Amino acid sequence: MNKVRGFAVSILIVIIAFLVSAITAGILADLAGVWKKPFIGSSAAFFVVLTGYVTAPTHKQIASIIWLIVGAVSAWILAGNSYYPEDYAQAYQPTLIPMLATYLSGLIALLICMIWHKKYNKK
Repeated sequence: MNKVRGFAVSILIVIIAFLVSAITAGILADLAGVWKKPFIGSSAAFFVVLTGYVTAPTHKQIASIIWLIVGAVSAWILAGNSYYPEDYAQAYQPTLIPMLATYLSGLIALLICMIWHKKYNKK
């Protein structure tokens, strides 16, 4: 029962980390005057995978992989069709940049989790 409670708390923390990281990245990108969508997606993906790994009570590697998959599917649904913003040369043309930034960031976070796990959990 403790593991179930631990994973329930982990899920709640990951959702909070997603919201905080996405909102913060959006605010910071807006303040910097850059295109928000790639920064929001990549920040959210990175922190979801990392937080999922850190907060999982057991099976941390599997948890981070599951969060990467859940995040990738969610990003596909949430991002929908992405277009360059109006102040770019290719304004309003479709692009995969936000999706690729999100996926790459999630993969980098997963790689960090795997290296971290290998380094600190030697038997």
